[in-house]
Amino acid sequence: MAENKSKEERQYQILEAAMEVFVINGYANTRMDDIVLKSGLSKGALYHHYPSKKDLFIALIDHWEIYCFPDFYSGSSVHRSASDTLRDFASAVLDVFKEKKYVFLAEVEFWALSNQDDEIKERSKSLYRKLLNLFELVLQKGIRTGEFKDIDTKAVSLILLTGFQGINWFCIFGTDQVSPEKYIEESINILIKSIKK
Repeated sequence: MAENKSKEERQYQILEAAMEVFVINGYANTRMDDIVLKSGLSKGALYHHYPSKKDLFIALIDHWEIYCFPDFYSGSSVHRSASDTLRDFASAVLDVFKEKKYVFLAEVEFWALSNQDDEIKERSKSLYRKLLNLFELVLQKGIRTGEFKDIDTKAVSLILLTGFQGINWFCIFGTDQVSPEKYIEESINILIKSIKK
C-alpha cells in the first residue's frame, strides 16, 4: 500500500513513472496527471514531492545519473586494473540497456531540453562533468600504474563518454547492422588497445 511507503520509495516510484512518461510523450506533451496515473500515487503525493513538472524533470536528471551510472570507481575497484574498471562500466551500460532501454531515451530528452532551458542545461552539464571526472580518475590510475600511455585524460574521457552514448542509437534506430553488445564491446576494446602501453 502506498501509505506504508517511505519518502524515498515514493520518490523512486514517481521518478520511475516520470521517466517512462517523459520518454513516451516528450516533455512538452507530458502532464503531471499522466505521471500520477503511471505512478499509482495521488496527485497530492506527486505535488508534495515535486511542485512542478520542471522540478520533477530536473530531479529526474539526478535519478538518471544514479540509476545509469553507478560509482564504478568505488572502493571495490581499487584492486582492479583501469582496463577492467572501464570494461565494468561498459557492462553496466549494457545491463541498463537490456533491462530498461527507455532510460537512454530519457537522455535524448535531456539533450533536447538543454537547448531550450538554461537550468536544465546546467544540471545536465553538471552530470556530464561528474562522469568525465570519473573517467579521468580511471585513466589517471592507468597512467600511474603503467598500464596506459601518457595520454590527455580530458580528451580520452570525452571519447569514452561519447562512445558510451552511442547506445542511444540502438534505442532509437534498432539493431539492423550490429548488436548493442558488439558495439559496446568493440568500442571499449578499440579505445583500451589504443591507450595501452
